[in-house]
Parts: sequence; structure tokens; C-alpha cells
Amino acid sequence: MEKISVSDKLLFKFRAEPQTLIFEGYCRFVSGVTLYNEGEDYALLSPFNNGASVHCCLYSANTDFIDKVVNLFKCDTAEFCAVSPFVTEYLKTRFDFEWETNCDLFVWNGKPLKREPKCKIGTIGSDYAQTISDGTHYHADLDDIKKCLLLHPSAAAYVDGKPVCWCLLHQEGSLGMLYTVPEYRRRGYALEVMTALVQQVAERGDVPFAYIVRDNVASQNLAAKYNMEKVCRADYFEINLNGSKQNQSIAGEKLCGTK
Repeated sequence: MEKISVSDKLLFKFRAEPQTLIFEGYCRFVSGVTLYNEGEDYALLSPFNNGASVHCCLYSANTDFIDKVVNLFKCDTAEFCAVSPFVTEYLKTRFDFEWETNCDLFVWNGKPLKREPKCKIGTIGSDYAQTISDGTHYHADLDDIKKCLLLHPSAAAYVDGKPVCWCLLHQEGSLGMLYTVPEYRRRGYALEVMTALVQQVAERGDVPFAYIVRDNVASQNLAAKYNMEKVCRADYFEINLNGSKQNQSIAGEKLCGTK
């Protein structure tokens, strides 16, 4: 395994594979990332919380490579982002999980987007960062939201001059934080906002993609209406590096997200 530098060729490679779109996003939009490679296996580490933890993206079905990556960690916990079920199940044999969220990866299929605006659609500014945070179930960090709004396009539906539905991009470029004010739900605003945002992302030359929680059927059905197609499962979880289990080998078939 070797540390590698970001290059245009590597970014093109990441962009060509849906499961590595998140790698491209981290490399382009998040500072302080480190990349590692061995053959066709890739890992990306991004420290956060002042280095107390790390985000890790892994594209591999090689347990030896996964072990090498984990051995690089110098913190107590690590959050894995959008990894295949193979990685999830293997790491469960080695570590205690603090939490786990199973998502599906959705990617825009390239088909034209149909828009029938019923209200004003515009961007949403950083002065609404607290409102956006309050609208996310995990109350996203205000500084993180402001970074996202500065880095990426956003979309919001406005009624009487105020945003009633919005969506933006996470720092690494995935669609997220969709929220509609309760009294304005079931009016079609979410579809208008998502369609407008996907169009903006595509027009700037990027590939729209999103990670939607597997049991969020409403959001998954909505995604199909703005031409997003499900690719595969992608898991998020946090491991406690002080809670190692006895290393075990597991056998399993190749799953979506691995080679």
C-alpha cells in the first residue's frame, strides 16, 4: 500500500465509477485528505473534530488492504462513509460499532429533467444556516453548512419571500439535507427543489449523486422522479478502535461497491 497524490487522471477514474464518486468529491472539496492505493484498492482518510476522529472511504474487497488502512488510524474512533456491505461485515468481526446507517447510492441517469415550477425557486444563503441545521434530524454543524453553501449550488422554494423547502450538497458533493417546513408539505415543493438542484449540479459538469437511507421509502420514490437511479447499497458507521474483537476471516460473494 502506498500514499498517492491527487491527479486529473485519478479524479477521472473516480468519476467513472459510481461507487467512487465520493472519492472525487472529497479530493476536490475537502481539505487535508490523504489517499492510499494498492492495485485496484483505494482508501481516503479525512481528519475531523480537530483530528480526534477520521472519515474513511474504502473501495476494496481485500481484507488485507482493509486491515492496513485501519492500522493507519491514530484516533479512538473512525467513521466509514459510503462503503460496501463487504467492508461493513468484515469490520464487524474486528470492532464494536458505535452506530450504523445503511443507505442506497442513487446517481442521476443523464435523462432530461422536467420542471413545472409552482413557486419561486432560488438559492438559499448562509443567513439561513441555523434554519437548515434545525431541519436536519442530526442538527448539522453550522460551520459545515456555511462551507457547503459557499462551495456548492443550493435550491429552495420560496413562498412570501421565505424558504419553505430546500436542499443543498454536502461538502463532498452528495445531495442532502432536503427539508420541507411541515405546513408546506404535500404540495410538490420537494420535487421542484430537487429537480432544480440536480440540474444545477449537472450544468456545472458534475455527476449528481445521493445516499438515501434504505428505509426512507418516500425519499427513494421521490428520487426516481428527478431521474436518479439506485446503484447499490452504501453503508455509514463508526467503529470504536479501542474495542477490537478477535480477528476473524469471513467469506462472502462480491457485493455492489466492490470489484
